[in-house]
Amino acid sequence: MFAAIIALIVVIAGAGAFLAYENTLPTTVSANVGNGQKDIPTDGSLLLNYSRPVALDAVKSAFSIAPATDGEVTAISGGTQYAWVPSKPLAELTTYTVDLKPIVDVGHRRVSGAHWTFTTIIIPRVIAITAPDGTPLKDGMEIDLASTLKLTFNDAMEPVTINVTVGTRQATLKWADDLKSATFSTAGLPSGPVEVQIAPGGRDQTGHLVAGSFTLKTGVYWHDHEHTVALRYPALIQIPNDSFARDQNGLQAASVIFEYLAEGGITRLTAMYQNVPNVVGPMRSARFISLKIARHYRGLLFQSGESPATRARAARDPVPQFFDVIGYQYRTSARYAPDNLMINGDKVLAAQSNYFKGIGSFTLPKARPVLTGGSPVPSASVAEHYSTYKYDAATGTYTKTEQGHLYSDATLHQPIRIEMVIVLHTTEQLLDIGDGHGAYIHDYDLDSSGYATILYKGVQYGASWKSTDRNGPLTFALNNGQPVSLPPGLVWIDVTR
Repeated sequence: MFAAIIALIVVIAGAGAFLAYENTLPTTVSANVGNGQKDIPTDGSLLLNYSRPVALDAVKSAFSIAPATDGEVTAISGGTQYAWVPSKPLAELTTYTVDLKPIVDVGHRRVSGAHWTFTTIIIPRVIAITAPDGTPLKDGMEIDLASTLKLTFNDAMEPVTINVTVGTRQATLKWADDLKSATFSTAGLPSGPVEVQIAPGGRDQTGHLVAGSFTLKTGVYWHDHEHTVALRYPALIQIPNDSFARDQNGLQAASVIFEYLAEGGITRLTAMYQNVPNVVGPMRSARFISLKIARHYRGLLFQSGESPATRARAARDPVPQFFDVIGYQYRTSARYAPDNLMINGDKVLAAQSNYFKGIGSFTLPKARPVLTGGSPVPSASVAEHYSTYKYDAATGTYTKTEQGHLYSDATLHQPIRIEMVIVLHTTEQLLDIGDGHGAYIHDYDLDSSGYATILYKGVQYGASWKSTDRNGPLTFALNNGQPVSLPPGLVWIDVTR
């Protein structure tokens, strides 16, 4: 019994001695990351564990992190556990340094300072695919034929693990020295929609997997890159189409060109511009159908001169018109009169701004159609206009030949490229203008409906046209009822019987 009491006294004395010794030790702090640790998640928190309770304000005053990052120190449990929570995810693949200055705990014991460094993880991913001009591509954006695109990652990659397909073919990647980017070409791809896909399984140089897969839905198309002036509403410019007027300037930049018989078997053009190029012309007078086109497309009709019959028709059904005005149109010595009256893009804008401010803004809606059915047709003719349209699969556009002449844009010195051809069939009246010489004017119906033929991407479709609003654009639909939108680029509409 005595021995047991002595033993208990020894144990108690020993425990007291240990507690006394422990109380002489400084308060310590540890963290949930090891000094020099790598691959730390960017969305986590830094946890601090103190061996004795420490005041929250003391921890806040002691804490610092570099690079400087916004965050907050919060209490977790019993004054011994705290967390520093960043206000946003940490930067990837970045080395951070955390310092805790020496402080005292709630019992006024010294708390030694601490120091850690850690490096965050990086999750490899695609930053962007950019066009040749550096523009990041997004779904729905278009690129030029034979473009060289740049694929950029946020980390140095292991090239053999990156598999890119463009359409149905695998891309050949040319990697930069830093292995963070690679270029590839779309040369040889047919015009039309195309998907760029990056298969899963790619890795960076340290073995991290690329996050998921990547798909870009774009399209490869021919584009006109000449300088143009944007307009608030359309300009509709009357252009002659006889052999003396060809080749005309500025046809390529038109949104839509209507072609129709004027008189004597000669056609005339009404070229509609939402963005007008530097030079358009030559310019001539309007016809009855010109007034209707201007009314449907809510624009300003530019012309030179006007017959008494057309003037009388315009008086009954007015549309805004701009005639010869000194300082706007001009005669060029490069052409023979009367086919030498021209206008510059900035003068078109000035005419609209100075004389017709009251016309409301209007933009002809355009979008790439996705058409079904139809029959492949490499070329088609419009006998009434002595025209043949030939599909060029390399560019996805049509060229136009009329009376054996291949149409070119006189400014660009290259064949015009037509995205879509519409042959619009309608009723026609020959009106005796009463000049005593048996002269007649063609008057076409554009305010009801009729059948049409559409050529797009080498395929011919049966279709119809309709005027749902005499003051709104014509609408088009395939025979199966599918609506047809007008694509970006030049659309040529042949108005025929």
